Amino acid sequence: MPLFDRYIAVDWSAANTPKRGKDSIWIGELGPEGRVPSANPSTRAAAMEAIATRLLSARQRNERVMLGFDFVFGYPRGAAAAIAAAGADLTHSPAGIGQGSRPSDSAMQEEYPPPCPSPARGEETRTLALELASPSPLRGGDRGGGTFPAPARQPGDQPPWLQLWSTLARLVVDAPDNSSNRFLLAEAINHRLAEGPHFWGHPHQHSYVALHPRRPTTAYATIPERRLAERYVRTAQPVWKLTGVGSVGSQAMLGIARLAALRTDPRLAADIAIWPFETSFADDLGRPVTITEIYPSLFPVGEADGLPRDRAQVEVTTARFAELDRASLLASFLSPPAGVTADERVALIAEEGWIVGAGHEALLALLRSAA
Repeated sequence: MPLFDRYIAVDWSAANTPKRGKDSIWIGELGPEGRVPSANPSTRAAAMEAIATRLLSARQRNERVMLGFDFVFGYPRGAAAAIAAAGADLTHSPAGIGQGSRPSDSAMQEEYPPPCPSPARGEETRTLALELASPSPLRGGDRGGGTFPAPARQPGDQPPWLQLWSTLARLVVDAPDNSSNRFLLAEAINHRLAEGPHFWGHPHQHSYVALHPRRPTTAYATIPERRLAERYVRTAQPVWKLTGVGSVGSQAMLGIARLAALRTDPRLAADIAIWPFETSFADDLGRPVTITEIYPSLFPVGEADGLPRDRAQVEVTTARFAELDRASLLASFLSPPAGVTADERVALIAEEGWIVGAGHEALLALLRSAA
């Protein structure tokens, strides 16, 4: 018996303005009635509203849903506690939203400077000020020394992945018109990480003190550059990369904040489980809606007949999940591969997350041969 009745795949976007077509958000859906026409909402807000509506409709029909988003759900081991601590004394001003700019030759100061509006594109740039509520104990004269202290877990504490989600949900501002504060927020976190900047990449027309346009010289020793899943999916980019070819950092930052809101939506909260954190991979799929991290590039896409590749990918992804489910193989696809150790599995469930299908080369080969 299949695990799910309906499969939805979302190709996400961090675009800073409303956008349709290539490199925008696409929602593919396959249900008992067959292929649902793919949707191409122009903003993240519209996409999440459409997804919530689809989930509510599915629940009214008593359907079980597998919902996948193509952005990272967790950061490398140790990052969640570090980012939560770095963001603990940050707050945002509700006065405005947008991408700020900082003079590239400004010296880093103990008091975090307010953002300077960018003259780029010859238009007024609205900014979101990330302000310090109190001095950070994590900064200091030598930002490069020592290790980042991870707070000890106490009974009832949030697991690391939820610390990260809660922090981003509080600090990310993602407006209805797609403008966001992601670069300012990444810079603010970078400024407060003991090991040095981890996030990198920003539009060329902006400049920042603690956010470099290219990969920084940080050793990534205390907090790794990559997750375990990316050892199995070599083409996946590190979550710290915010812009450029294959970058997923901006999508993850904005996407996690959106998913945190969906997860606590009172209309759906009792129905949703986040994979693999709340499902222990495939051990507990009892909730009717399972939200997963997907990587559509795992599945070959043929000629799309002039359609945007993103649309073709979400349609192929839902079809492959349905095929695996009908063959009683989807539970294996939702489990970690044999090479993952018991200790690694604990870390994946607590913090890093996983990509559906990563490491399952035999099943992936089977899907490719059948394509």
